[in-house]
Amino acid sequence: MNSSYSAQDKARIRHQLAELAKAATFSSASQLVSLLTYLVDAELDGTAHELNQARIAIDVLGRSAAFDATTDSVVRVEAGRLRSKLRDYYLAEGSADEIRFEVPKGRYNPKIHFAAAPHSPAATQQIRLLKRPDGTSLAYAVSGKGMPLVKAANWLSHVEFDHQSPVWLHWWRELSARYRLIRYDVRGSGLSDWDVEFGFDTWVEDLEAVIQQTVQGKCALLGISQGAAVAIAYAAKHPERVSHLILYGGYAQGRLKRDCTEAKKEEALTLARLIRIGWGSAHPAFRRVFASLFLPDGTPEQFDSFDALQRVSTSPENAARFVATTHHLDVVQLAEQVKVPTLVMHAKDELVIPTEQARLLAKSIPNARLVLLEGRNHILGEAEPAWTRFLKELDTFLAE
Repeated sequence: MNSSYSAQDKARIRHQLAELAKAATFSSASQLVSLLTYLVDAELDGTAHELNQARIAIDVLGRSAAFDATTDSVVRVEAGRLRSKLRDYYLAEGSADEIRFEVPKGRYNPKIHFAAAPHSPAATQQIRLLKRPDGTSLAYAVSGKGMPLVKAANWLSHVEFDHQSPVWLHWWRELSARYRLIRYDVRGSGLSDWDVEFGFDTWVEDLEAVIQQTVQGKCALLGISQGAAVAIAYAAKHPERVSHLILYGGYAQGRLKRDCTEAKKEEALTLARLIRIGWGSAHPAFRRVFASLFLPDGTPEQFDSFDALQRVSTSPENAARFVATTHHLDVVQLAEQVKVPTLVMHAKDELVIPTEQARLLAKSIPNARLVLLEGRNHILGEAEPAWTRFLKELDTFLAE
């Protein structure tokens, strides 16, 4: 039977399949790569409609001609494993792939999807690398036009992956549609170098370097979560470079600075151990603990994406070091030195950072405005009313 794919399409598909086979997700799954390749080849040759369990078992999985699908479930099991691997891959390394492969449940003829052309400002981001004096490479992304808005890096980021993620995509799409958005991966994570030393001072210095590289004159500065403390330190040190300071979900004091009871210390140590044990595990149970804290009202798709982001953003050791560093942050005195217009926003029922920290920031920064949003998610979802208000408050503030 003739194939409906052109020679050019076949070449593109086979190239994409070869790139998938090189990915970390499939590095220890050669049999699944062979299975996917076999199925895709049949689709390209126009013979996929002839596929059945017996042919797959004999041709790919090493079974004999006596294979009996009623007593041997190997094909169904391997197909299920392949579907799971494909889902993980497209939530991580393959998030930006132009061609995607799908093996529908109950079928063995695969679907091959060609991505639509980019249609939003967020899809046009440009990623570059910035070399620091100590040799560390920092990855930063620029998208949109207009007033420069720089996001101080937080500890869980990947400028390429979260650009496609349902957890973050609406943030970058909307902000890029309004402003020239600049964001970067903190050293030790994302596309920046991982095998490096880091601490609060280096985080601030890296923000200085990114702004120096990308902005002439003043910029608006956005600090989210741990990035709020970094943004505060920069604004206090360089008021001449900051037109507006926006802090969302941030804190002035880390966990062990705002509460040093023995119970809290033990909780912090337990969290660090949990990260070291479970962050890189193939099983999502450990990482789901964090997803349930950051996105208690998240969708299943967001949970899956947040789980994948944790795995691709950094190593278990770096994740534990990041958390240990944030536990000891205290920027109250720096906040008192900030002289630029400041807007503090916070989801008042979120589980990660207590609302008292937002109040402390607003009280410590002279003339800061505090806006408490309805919601429980640390990362605002696109469907939340709080997201619409966040954008409205941000736009109004930056127009002043």
